[in-house]
Amino acid sequence: MNSEHLLTLSKIENINQMIADLYNDSVLLDKRMEEFFTHLNSVVFFEKANFLFFQKQGQTYETHSIYTINWTDAQKRKYQDDYCHMDDVLSILDSDNHVTFLTNQLFNQEIREKSVYFREFLLPMGLHDSIETNFPIRSQNLRGVFSIHRSNDKIGFSQDELNLIRLFQPHFSNVFKNYGREINISRIFYVLESYHCIGVACLDDRLNFIGCNSTFRQYMERHGIPDLASNPITNCFRTLCRQLKTAGSISGRNIEYKMENSPLFLEVSKTHLEDGPENDCYVCLFFDLSYVMDRTISQIRQDFSLTAREVDILSLLLRGYSNEQISGTLFISVPTVKKHLVSIYSKMNIKGQKQIMERIHFYDK
Repeated sequence: MNSEHLLTLSKIENINQMIADLYNDSVLLDKRMEEFFTHLNSVVFFEKANFLFFQKQGQTYETHSIYTINWTDAQKRKYQDDYCHMDDVLSILDSDNHVTFLTNQLFNQEIREKSVYFREFLLPMGLHDSIETNFPIRSQNLRGVFSIHRSNDKIGFSQDELNLIRLFQPHFSNVFKNYGREINISRIFYVLESYHCIGVACLDDRLNFIGCNSTFRQYMERHGIPDLASNPITNCFRTLCRQLKTAGSISGRNIEYKMENSPLFLEVSKTHLEDGPENDCYVCLFFDLSYVMDRTISQIRQDFSLTAREVDILSLLLRGYSNEQISGTLFISVPTVKKHLVSIYSKMNIKGQKQIMERIHFYDK
């Protein structure tokens, strides 16, 4: 296969788009990997593929996690439990430098085919020929590997195809640089996932955006903000993180901030995902006060059978409006406001505004 045939203008455009899509952190990482494999197969044909994250334990290698294409769950478990420590490419790819190679050129195939690993795993899986690429990530204990495979009844991968895969190698390092951290911070997201008023984002020690929970993402989507990593809220978080860093804070200290002209209340704190100051992580939370208020008022309307106008008045009252301000906002007279308030108090079985908080509780889910 010639380079002139391999890199047509259309394929170059596809490659550029694939690289751009890899960096789109508004899309979950698993989805980005899936889409990358789908588009790559239109440029370089393969039958199976994987992103593997592994670590060295003593003198052997163990799987940290693996994302695969055209592997069954049973095959993944078999590799992780029984064959990862036999994988003959890992010792070569276990390097801080970029390494990429064709297995059909690097290994003596006659010798390799006699190994237990080849006979028991590669041969039944159809993983006879592959392009192997490593990519360093920031976690001290993890290595990343990207592999695409063909069976022995297909034409082997070419040098041109190897060179094409090399184009992606530095981008893998950038996209997956916080991979080990993302696994850890997912626990934070999981704990707060059911709270729809709490958006969570994490920044690394260099204030790079690592990830966020679904509430954070959905809030940005509702407000037409496509870039999760660079927007007024995330940038405000960065400012608070810098203040926290400058203050020389100890673990557990946080900074709180109410955004001007916004119902968002922000809070940032620092935590450690691994040993070493370079592994500091900033957990950034926003509390959507308008969401809490809207859900609370909606529940009050249902519990006490309030009319639409009574809900309007109660909403403004809970936000601190005076009778005169409510009158001006809703274009009704002050006596009409008072008349509605009497009805609200009667339905809630209270005598006045001070008792409202005794009859309601705030809904945050």
